This record gives sequence, C-alpha cells and structure tokens, in this order.
Amino acid sequence: MTRSALAGRLVGALVTLALVVVIVFGIAGALADPAVIALGGGAPVDEVARLRHAWGLDRPWQVRLGELAWGLLHLDLGLSRIQQAPVSALIGRALAPTLAYALPGILLALALALAGGLAAARRPGGPIDRLVNLSATLLLSTSSVIVVLAAHGLLARRLGLFPIIGWPLVGSDAAAAGLVVLPALTWALLQLGPDLRHFRALFVRELDAPYLDGLRSRGIAEARVLGHALRGASGPILARLAARLPHLVVGSLVIEQVFNIPGIGGLALTALRTGDLALVEGLALLLALVTIVGQLLLDLAAAALDPRLAAGGER
Repeated sequence: MTRSALAGRLVGALVTLALVVVIVFGIAGALADPAVIALGGGAPVDEVARLRHAWGLDRPWQVRLGELAWGLLHLDLGLSRIQQAPVSALIGRALAPTLAYALPGILLALALALAGGLAAARRPGGPIDRLVNLSATLLLSTSSVIVVLAAHGLLARRLGLFPIIGWPLVGSDAAAAGLVVLPALTWALLQLGPDLRHFRALFVRELDAPYLDGLRSRGIAEARVLGHALRGASGPILARLAARLPHLVVGSLVIEQVFNIPGIGGLALTALRTGDLALVEGLALLLALVTIVGQLLLDLAAAALDPRLAAGGER
C-alpha cells in the first residue's frame, strides 16, 4: 500500500471516529436528561436545575462535546453518575470476561469455517460439500437461545462435562480455565453457521480462478495451490474477521446470562435499564473505536498479504 493510500485510510478513520463521537453525543443528549432520571419524573424543576448545574449539564453543548472528545483521546469516558464510578473502569472490568470466551470462540469458529469451507469447495456437490451445507443450514436455522440452553443443559448440567457457570476465573489451573471452555465453544457454534456458508462460497470462486489453473498445469503440488488460494482469499477472510469485531466486544447477552458471566452484554443491559446515559455513551464509543481501528489494521494486513490489494486492484 502506498504512503498516500495509507494516509488516506488514516484520515478516513479519524473522520469516521469524529463523526461517531458527534452522533453518539447528540443521540445520548436527546434520549433523556440524566438529572430527571436520577430524581424521577415528578421532581421539582428547581431541584432538577440544581442537579444539572452540579453535574455540569447546563454548560454549552460545545464544551461538553469537547470534553468528551478530549477524554476519548486519553481513554477517559467520563463518570457514571448512576453507579458513581468511572465509565472506563466499569467497561474494563466487564470487557475481560467477555473477551475470555468471545475471542477464543471467534477464532475457533474462523478456523473450523476455513477448513470446512475449503474442504467443501474442493469438490462442489460431493459428500463433504453436502455435509458442510447441511451443517451450516442446521446452525443457521436454530435459534441462538436454543443453542446456548442446549449446550448448557446437556453438556454442563446433565453430563457434567463442564462447569455450570462461566466466571470468575480463579488461579491458573486447568479447572479454572475450564470455566470459559463451554461458553467459548457455544459462541463458536453461534458464529460457525454463517461463516461456513460464507467461506464455502468464497473458496468455490477462488479455486476456480485462472491463475490456479496455470499453477496446476505447471505441475505445482495441490497443497501449494491451496496455499496460493488461501493467500488470494486473504482479503475477504480478513474482511470477514473485521465484521466480527463488534461481536468480539459486545459478546452474547444470552451466553452471559445463562453462564453468569459479568460481561459487556450484561453491563449494556444494566445501563439501558437504569438510564445510565454516560455508560451507554461510553459503550457506543468503545464499540466504534474497536471497529474502526480494527478494520483499518485488518485492511493493512490484507494489503500486505495480497499484492493486488497493495497495488490498489480488486480482490
């Protein structure tokens, strides 16, 4: 990727992030008044005014927006007045449990989908292809709630293969680490269906590319041909991973509720129930930041792996 293209990507990412900050600030301010939520709808006007002044909510919106942007640069998302704690600290405590199961779950689903999609695409219409399509259809047509409850009820409660709850992790022994194994496997199952369908279609198209026929005609081993196909498909693969970044941060509310994991999903639900607009605002900004920065880094990685992307060509 040329320096001008890299500079353009960086500028685009910064502009997008700035727009997201403005939009989130505007929506959060239009939803409700935190002072009214704290005091109740029937509170006297003068009490609401005093609380708004104490919290700095009566200052010009430009000043408050500037403070939000400045705090974001320093990873300071403000104060949750409902929970009387810094928003960054609340999110940090909830993010670790979510990442503990979501990150291995997404990576496992990606690895299985890549292997299954490639195996199916090598012989379209063959036994493996039919099995992969059937598996993807079953997973896609089954509610995520059913998958989570079935995994928890059968593997944890009835068979006792895994702990019933998924948190906290205590110590570093195998039993403690096993607390997140079933949530991670369940999360992988929820991601696997659409990923299998996506990568199967991707590799069917990639393996039919003319440049691979040229490699085969020169007697190149099939294993090396498949390696070239994987490299040629690196852009769409990384794009798919980029699309999973919001899921990685947010996690699954169903999994966290069933396995008693105090993650981001539960924190967001609590923020919405209590009207904690500062926390809602912080979660929205975190999601935007991770998505924008992650997509930028994965675009750069795709350009490094695929010369066509580095030269500005099509995938």
